Amino acid sequence: MNASRNQIRHAWTAAAILAAGTSTQAQSFVYSEGHGDIGLAYAAGSLELHGHIHAGSVVDGVALGEDAEFAPSGFTILVPDPSISRPSGSAWDFIGTAAGSQLWFLPQSQDASKPFLGIGSEELDPADWTGSLSITLDSVSGPGQFSVWQNGTFGDPSVRMSTVDGISSSDRILLGAGGHAHYNVGFTAPGLYEVTFTASGVHAVDGTVSDTGTFVFAVQAVPEPSEYALVAGIAGLAFAAWRRRKTA
Repeated sequence: MNASRNQIRHAWTAAAILAAGTSTQAQSFVYSEGHGDIGLAYAAGSLELHGHIHAGSVVDGVALGEDAEFAPSGFTILVPDPSISRPSGSAWDFIGTAAGSQLWFLPQSQDASKPFLGIGSEELDPADWTGSLSITLDSVSGPGQFSVWQNGTFGDPSVRMSTVDGISSSDRILLGAGGHAHYNVGFTAPGLYEVTFTASGVHAVDGTVSDTGTFVFAVQAVPEPSEYALVAGIAGLAFAAWRRRKTA
């Protein structure tokens, strides 16, 4: 993607955030391309959910020169224009839209034009943890359905989370300390989504620990030509600086 198109896409997303009139208008940066993770870290007896965006990924239209970390509510994850239709077959009903309908999603395999969003616990030492850690879906606020799944060997979906049948304790992902995995993340309508997760695990010294964080996804509709004037007017807006966790 060339720089001008990337800047237009980021600015249009910023316009949508500001126009929404919700708490999301305070979001700082828009993460639009490259590898990033919903990350887990542990410090001073506390488990911490955060966004970990890797060097070379695009934030606010600029490739990062080094890794950066964000508080869950301190950045926005862009989900670009829909590129696929919902497959047919009842196995895909968990997505929450009819077969052939547009589906906005971040894929589990890297696509250069989208965020390559994973879940990472590399910052955790496996020796410090008993059993698996979990990331559980608490709530979703947005205009459509939300789902998380992985593609099986033959392309069949293995569902991890779905709001179609309500949210329960079964809407969770298990992972080991020191691990990393990628998933498909789907949305059925454009708009802003606030997705709240709780991460928890059993620390060898501190016992059961947890942290809750809300991540914001901007699911992008195709803007009308008249909207580009609005985009041009706000393209220079500066947002609050990201929080980068200090290293020892």
